[in-house]
Amino acid sequence: MFPERPATMFSSMLLAVATPLSAVPLIPFEILAKAPAISAAVLSPDGTRVATIETVDGRGAVHVGPLAGPRRLVLRNPDRSIDNVRWSADGRWLLVMQDSGGDEGYHLFRIDPATPGSARDLTPFAGANAEILRTPAGQAGPLLLAINRRDPEFADVYAVDPDAGTVREVLRNDAGYTEFFADASGVVRAAGRITPDGSLELWGRGEGDGHFVRLYAAPATERFKIIGIHADGRSVIVRSNRGNDIERALLIGFGGGKPRRLKGADCGSFDVDDVLQAASGPIAAACTRIASDLAPLDGDFAKAVRLARAVAPGDSLSLESRSADGQISLFYTDAGHRPGRFILVRGDKASVFAETRPELVGYAFAPTEPFRLRARDGLPLLGYVTRPLGSRGPGPTIVAVHGGPWTRDAATFERETQFYANRGYTVIQVNFRGSTGLGKRVFDGGVGEFGARMSDDVDDAVRHAVRQGWADPARVCIMGGSYGGFAALTGISREGGFAYRCAVDFAGPADLETLVRAFPPSWQPFLPRSWYRFVGNPDRPEDAARMRERSPLTHVGAMRAPLLIFQGANDPRVRQDQSDRIVCSLRARGIDVDYLLAANEGHSFANEETSLAITRATEVFFARHLGGQVGAEPPAAATRALDAFRAAGRAIEC
Repeated sequence: MFPERPATMFSSMLLAVATPLSAVPLIPFEILAKAPAISAAVLSPDGTRVATIETVDGRGAVHVGPLAGPRRLVLRNPDRSIDNVRWSADGRWLLVMQDSGGDEGYHLFRIDPATPGSARDLTPFAGANAEILRTPAGQAGPLLLAINRRDPEFADVYAVDPDAGTVREVLRNDAGYTEFFADASGVVRAAGRITPDGSLELWGRGEGDGHFVRLYAAPATERFKIIGIHADGRSVIVRSNRGNDIERALLIGFGGGKPRRLKGADCGSFDVDDVLQAASGPIAAACTRIASDLAPLDGDFAKAVRLARAVAPGDSLSLESRSADGQISLFYTDAGHRPGRFILVRGDKASVFAETRPELVGYAFAPTEPFRLRARDGLPLLGYVTRPLGSRGPGPTIVAVHGGPWTRDAATFERETQFYANRGYTVIQVNFRGSTGLGKRVFDGGVGEFGARMSDDVDDAVRHAVRQGWADPARVCIMGGSYGGFAALTGISREGGFAYRCAVDFAGPADLETLVRAFPPSWQPFLPRSWYRFVGNPDRPEDAARMRERSPLTHVGAMRAPLLIFQGANDPRVRQDQSDRIVCSLRARGIDVDYLLAANEGHSFANEETSLAITRATEVFFARHLGGQVGAEPPAAATRALDAFRAAGRAIEC
């Protein structure tokens, strides 16, 4: 391995022109690192009430109240934060999806807004996962769920009666469908199915028809997603890059014929994310350009968007909720340097409904700026840089690699990014090949490139930051979660890569072969179109050999940089043994690794004390290896959680 480590004299020269880290005023840890005060706001169908997710004693909890009045707590789970809420179609009930300890076995709970603490599990099926079907706005039929109760791989469709608290099967899935879509009457009219060669088939049935027929087949090389059934019931809305580099919104009729463009649903040179509908039909395309944005398709909604933008000019914009008649809308808006806000638009007036983090109002944050570069093979990439306020010259840098990997970074307020910038670090993010939203060339560039060119792109972004004078090449650490954790492990173990000073891995895969073999049964039907295509099928000897070669565990002997690992014990995606094996391999070589193991978390971290503990651990870790600032002691709950996580990590048996 030939590390790119600059000479000591050169590093000293760079440090001499950098802004002293002590010049950055610290925002108190307990203010910047804690969970948002409010993270979701959903209007009742008649627009008179609002349900919110608000943090109470470290847990996201459901509140409800009149739109213009005080809200009260109606449900708090002391064991795990709630992160979602919706209304029943008639506004009688609140509905919440929640798993247990991060195991991703979601159940549907019914709440009576008039009776706090009245949650009832409507899907008490052990080992099953429930998912609400997407239907057009104004649905008059029953609430529909896909539940893998009968078969762990393939879900059947059930109708839920929230009033009676009953669930009944309405569609037995004997055809191996992977997703279902209902019309405004609550009738399942469309379904998707993935074939062994990775094709995604769209099946549908006309109004009143009993049998599904195949309407379209997208090969593995075509990006294709079923969005939902058009409100008029005559076609299915999809997004596809058929014959194009960019994904566009298309209509596929139930009566057959070629797909046709959905007029106006365009995000320019970026892929369409989604199409939003009202009872009358599509009202906007949701886009992620440099940041989230909306492309209105309806005059009334366009007016609401203009009013919201006037309150938050230049910020990202997305629709959070809307009343059934479309007269009242709640938007979410933020910017890289500005925490999120909910904007209420009613009639001709727009106002701030709520600040997601009111305690941060009045603090100054670092701007997040986009940049473009070309990878070493010429592929154009989009990235973002967030530099500490007042910084001049190269400084200590963290490259934060997004997870997925089939997602993307955007200019949005990220608490973690702002925390590290406030502690004196430049933060680099890049949409490496395989990221979504940026066209076919970027997405398909990731095929077969786990642990190879995808990591080259991350290294190239760091080198770009060095050339721009943002980053000190001797003080760069890499961090990420899920795929980003894999990239962090790869970054400190592969030959010829950038010489990272340290690495932080949140639930990153260490062994690609065993990772894919251990995926949950409900994931198996999707693998031919995703993991098998991009990473490999471990049942094929040539793929298995490549997966082993690209796995960080294979190259653990090359790991020299300090490493911090965090893992949720209940993670069903990247199981605990993935992190355990890296830790045990390093310990067997006499190398100590800081391993934090949370018994009550899964792949994502829901509870506030977990977030606080992780933030504190990384704050101290980066200060030790990059020289940034460390704030005062965190709250006692964070310290207790961190001590427990560290003790559990030390106690694993190797």
